[in-house]
Amino acid sequence: MNDLKDKSLDFVVKYYEQGKIDTKRALRSVKERAGMPVARTVKMHRWAAVAASLLVLVAVGIAYFGLRGEQEMLLAAGDSAQTFILTDQTRVTLSPHSTLTYKKSAPRAVALSGNAYFEVTHDQQHPFTVSNELSRVRVLGTKFMVTSQMGASHHLKRTTDVYVAEGMVGFSPKSGESQGLVLTRGMKARLTEGENTPKLVEAGSVNQTAWATGMFHFDNAPIDSVLSDLSQFYSLQLSCSNVSKRLSGDFKADSSRSNLLEIISIIEQTLDVNIRINNE
Repeated sequence: MNDLKDKSLDFVVKYYEQGKIDTKRALRSVKERAGMPVARTVKMHRWAAVAASLLVLVAVGIAYFGLRGEQEMLLAAGDSAQTFILTDQTRVTLSPHSTLTYKKSAPRAVALSGNAYFEVTHDQQHPFTVSNELSRVRVLGTKFMVTSQMGASHHLKRTTDVYVAEGMVGFSPKSGESQGLVLTRGMKARLTEGENTPKLVEAGSVNQTAWATGMFHFDNAPIDSVLSDLSQFYSLQLSCSNVSKRLSGDFKADSSRSNLLEIISIIEQTLDVNIRINNE
């Protein structure tokens, strides 16, 4: 009996470490002495496990940051014009069914499909560029409009027009085969498919941007020019009893009929004229 107690005490002392018994080790020792099978686990070397973990993290990091840096953003207008504010605070108004795309890592280099009006935040170190299938526009900070026309048939070529409302822009073919033109406020140029250089064209009315700015501006304008701008915007035909009058003023550019009737009423009262909607 004493011999058994001594062996038990030796067992406890042997497997006692820092105030506790290593039960797993003790049990394994007992099984080995009794000839019982002992389950053994094969473990991966620690350094190999760490290396494998690092490889996984690196792969995930490359995929995450690579995709993140190249993520493409898409802005699209539906059945009506829509305005967007880019991350650099540039304001872009897209005409119906037009789209704008850019990489999240490069928001000042955009690709346009359709028509748009830009109010670009000035940044001397980072030029803003707008590209479409034909052309490229480069600015530091200004207000301008880009419009595209697709040929109605295969005999007609595509064109891109750039009109500058404020500031200065560079307008050139997308291929970069020529230096293009530098346009300033009130200028307009057109690039035709297959040509190497844009050409200056008649600038037209300042109100060609009214669909985007939401305002009509008239500065001592002949009444027939006023009615021409309104007719084009509202897709109808207006005429006046006295075309010798001139008008100065700003009006809200809203496509609703009520807004048109309000503008007509104000003009009639201000100039003492009678304005007719001819196609009604």
